Amino acid sequence: MKIAVIVNGQAGYADRGLIEKSVRASLFRCDLEFHSPSSIEELQAVIVSVADKVDVLMICGGDGTLNTAVQPLLKARSSLSKLPTICTLPVGTANDLAREMGISSSIERAARLVLEGEVKKIDIIEIESGGVRKYMLTNGGLGIPAVTAELVNRMRHWVISKADCEFTEPQWKPPLKLAKKIIKKAGMRIYELALAGQLTQWDSTTWKVEIEIPGLTKFDTCAPFIMINNQPGVGGTFKPAPFTNNSDGTFNVMMLQALDLYSQTKTLLKIRRGGIPDEVDCPRFETSSCVIRRLPGSRALTFFGDGEILFKDVDELRIRCLAGELPIFVKRSA
Repeated sequence: MKIAVIVNGQAGYADRGLIEKSVRASLFRCDLEFHSPSSIEELQAVIVSVADKVDVLMICGGDGTLNTAVQPLLKARSSLSKLPTICTLPVGTANDLAREMGISSSIERAARLVLEGEVKKIDIIEIESGGVRKYMLTNGGLGIPAVTAELVNRMRHWVISKADCEFTEPQWKPPLKLAKKIIKKAGMRIYELALAGQLTQWDSTTWKVEIEIPGLTKFDTCAPFIMINNQPGVGGTFKPAPFTNNSDGTFNVMMLQALDLYSQTKTLLKIRRGGIPDEVDCPRFETSSCVIRRLPGSRALTFFGDGEILFKDVDELRIRCLAGELPIFVKRSA
């Protein structure tokens, strides 16, 4: 079995040396090749170059790394004889897909799924705008969630790049290194802190969108939270779609409609604690496709998926479910 191991050294808890040692110990009978791309462009180039030559793509990182890796893979799927099966080693900041699939955080146990697990084909969410297609595996959305994700990603990138830059002034190196360590250790909690700030700054007067389910219905909403969910939870504790399944050919759309801070906070805390909010406060539905458009006078749309900003400042998003499109190793059923 030929396996390409892609290690994102910038992922939350990635240690290339430890990962390589652990994977070699777990899969010593397999034909392994290791890659440590230093940029998004390099990572995606590696994926394209090996996709048709290996049986397994082992992606070492979090949801963001996995999202980056599957973009060129899914775009090229029509030209491939078959998609290599994905094995994810969850060593990133957010590991929502691995958590949903029951994949161990132990590098050795996650790697052994190649031999001891089974293959499950999961749905992919395709988002298209202006002829450009991008893909999402877990959860995403618009409004306050997207603004929060953009803010956190920008901050994380700035701190990490400055901490690692050889041209950063020496006196700033220690605090930046400390900040980098804190950010990585905080994990998903940093999103919750940023979300609290964004709730107080959101301007509801500049936000109104139209949501269409082709052939069924069309309606307008000012909901500051619009979540597109391919699985129940995000961030470990926040479950906006507790009954959603990533292998049933549909996705969940959830809207938090409250415009005042008190109601928003109350509903979000209820969701975070595992509760199901009232349908009046949080209307939701399952569908295999929908179209979201900004209405005249409203701000442009920014969409995040798997923690990454996939589209920014667009007028329309066409979202559809690609059923059972991606094979991934999971724990064998009892």
